Amino acid sequence: MNLLVQVERSGQKRAAQREMERVIKDSLRSQGIRNIGFPSGNRDETIYANSDDALWCAFGSAEDARVPRRWNVFGVFEGRRHSQMITVEINIPTDSNSASVAGFFARDAATDAVYLMHDGSVGGGKPGVSRSAFLAWSRRELMEVERSDSAPRDGIVIGRVDARDLPDRIWSFVLEVRAFKDAVAAGELENEPMRRRAAEWEKYRRESAGRRRGRRRAKIDYVSYHGDVVDLLRNECELRKTAQQLVSNSPLIDLFVKTRGAITEIYEVKTSLNRQTLYTALGQLMTHTVGAAAGVKRFLVVPKGVIPKDLVRCIETLQIELRRFKLVGGSKRTMSGVLWTLFERLPVWTGGNDYFVFSSRHGRVPVAGFSQASKRWTMQHRTICARSLAIMLRHFSITASMTFE
Repeated sequence: MNLLVQVERSGQKRAAQREMERVIKDSLRSQGIRNIGFPSGNRDETIYANSDDALWCAFGSAEDARVPRRWNVFGVFEGRRHSQMITVEINIPTDSNSASVAGFFARDAATDAVYLMHDGSVGGGKPGVSRSAFLAWSRRELMEVERSDSAPRDGIVIGRVDARDLPDRIWSFVLEVRAFKDAVAAGELENEPMRRRAAEWEKYRRESAGRRRGRRRAKIDYVSYHGDVVDLLRNECELRKTAQQLVSNSPLIDLFVKTRGAITEIYEVKTSLNRQTLYTALGQLMTHTVGAAAGVKRFLVVPKGVIPKDLVRCIETLQIELRRFKLVGGSKRTMSGVLWTLFERLPVWTGGNDYFVFSSRHGRVPVAGFSQASKRWTMQHRTICARSLAIMLRHFSITASMTFE
């Protein structure tokens, strides 16, 4: 039996929903009753958010829907808008367990911990926005979840409903869905390489069916961080790449660096240390570098913990570099929140509401060598810049809950 089991009883689903709402409302502030827009209409609900360009959420009921459900909607908050736009819904069926609704809860059979799940079916009513396209584009790891009356169901682990970092896990998912929809709108998926990638993903999904089983509780917690680890590695590679290098991934490779068209670095991220997972990782690293240049660097990125000694010897013999990460206590702050705090702390110029970005003596004297235009930002420019940077860096969260060796 799969270690994750779908929560199917109505009372248990209500309890999980209450716990999820409690954790999120403890983290976010009420913005009052606001309008929420979606393709088929709009409605008014209490919205929770801490600041612009940060997570917003609302909870309600949709009992008149074809499949009655609890309405859990999330997006990127823009306080100046009359109507907030939904990025993704993680709805939970109330009186059934229909797979036509993307959201559901799953319980760890070993520990009774309950997780919020999403099957990857992101909506929006636009051509190109589909489950297969999103999963191929995002490379989100799927977990199989046992059901009592039908075949197992695949789902993305968003986070534990009682965990303090649940809002951050949801925020990470929201940003990923938003970036995907932006890519679709920009036509970035309408090309032959992306079609090949989607086909490769479908093949990989079929081949891997039945192999996403038997994870212990701690490892299930790590699964939802797989994308974060890859994003942090990608940013690390992007920051040091040269003009001749490309940083990318594929449905079969978590991350790679190409120099003048040839792979020179390859990364495989795993969220478990069990033997089968490590065997798979080593095989992937070697398989995907067959025919590569002799100096190709292979990186295995795994959580901190004990690796069997024979596999340590194998890793060393194959000249694979080991990177370790771990989750630690503490909450996360998204980059947008950090940026806003930094901008709020910029020194005030005594001549008015302008700010010297490069200044001395508490902002009163500009640093020499900069034009007046580049030395000062008005309050309006500061706000626009803070928001623009937050959007540009939305995939790169500053996190106190993950560390690399």
